[in-house]
Amino acid sequence: MSTFLQLVNQLRQEAGVSGSDLTTTVGVTGEQLRLVNWINAAWMDVQQIHTDWNWLRFPFSFQTNTVTNQQSYNPITDVGLTLFGDWKKDSLRIYTTSIGYSNEMILPFATYDEFRNLYMYGSARTNYMRPSLYSIDPQKNIVLGGPPDLFGYTIDGEYYKVATQLVNDTDVPTLPVQYHKMIVWKALEHYGLYEGAQECIARAKQEYKTMLYRLDLNQLPTPSYGPQLA
Repeated sequence: MSTFLQLVNQLRQEAGVSGSDLTTTVGVTGEQLRLVNWINAAWMDVQQIHTDWNWLRFPFSFQTNTVTNQQSYNPITDVGLTLFGDWKKDSLRIYTTSIGYSNEMILPFATYDEFRNLYMYGSARTNYMRPSLYSIDPQKNIVLGGPPDLFGYTIDGEYYKVATQLVNDTDVPTLPVQYHKMIVWKALEHYGLYEGAQECIARAKQEYKTMLYRLDLNQLPTPSYGPQLA
């Protein structure tokens, strides 16, 4: 496991920067600040390669009876997800809150255009019921179809957190520990570009590429295949 401060010092050593290791990432200037910023830039790069990394996947749950017949649910204000990035579309389930898990069923996803024509049109807007599917609107709110009645339902599922920067010396990247060094390799590429050090860039790219391939295999969803056509 590597902390923010440890990653910065690993970068300093790999880059061959003179001087001693940093004792903090806070309040530094000059070349030390560049090292700090390159580690953070590299960490943001790694997180944003894919939006569906397994390490960014977390559970959520909310109830429909907090506002009468509410159809749309905002990830921040209604579900309470402070670091929300995106929904895992195939993960939602629904059950009657008063009954519990024995009543739970899969909540299928529909595209928003299809959803609008089914549940946001004419009398369907006020045909309150137990929701049987859902969609995500352009603002990334969950919308339920049909609009929930007053019986009270719990929706649970999973979401992906948004990419976040390292801030404190002791902050630890959330990806698996065996891949922490790839942040250093990506940061070393930033350093090499700044210094015009082609050998440094080439080494950093090769090491980063190798670790990224392994990370993809370990932390991306397993591909699934549909039924045979014939």
